[in-house]
Amino acid sequence: MVGAAALVFSTTSLVRRRLLSIRYGLGWLAVSAIAFVGAPVLSVAAPLVEELGFTATGFSLGVFIVFLGLVCLQLSISLSGLHSAVQDLAEYAALVEARVVALEAEGDEEKSGQRPEEPVS
Repeated sequence: MVGAAALVFSTTSLVRRRLLSIRYGLGWLAVSAIAFVGAPVLSVAAPLVEELGFTATGFSLGVFIVFLGLVCLQLSISLSGLHSAVQDLAEYAALVEARVVALEAEGDEEKSGQRPEEPVS
């Protein structure tokens, strides 16, 4: 439970300093709430876990490993979305650059093809 309290404190301080987005901050606060509830549940469930053939430490480590796997999966999903957004922006920037180059070339052709204006008398 001390670890969950430390997670609440560190998450709120990171969100306040804008080092962590609110979206992820809420996720970590939910994790700390689950940890607050889960710590007593794990201590109460220890005899049941031992009947299944696991030690309390082994079961806790298994829960933590599953949790870390879920965090990695969520971060992979976020990273994939960001990769797609960067790719779309790069393609858009390339199209805009090609259009600007074409417009500049068209403008240069018009300038070189024009006759100089004659002064009006």
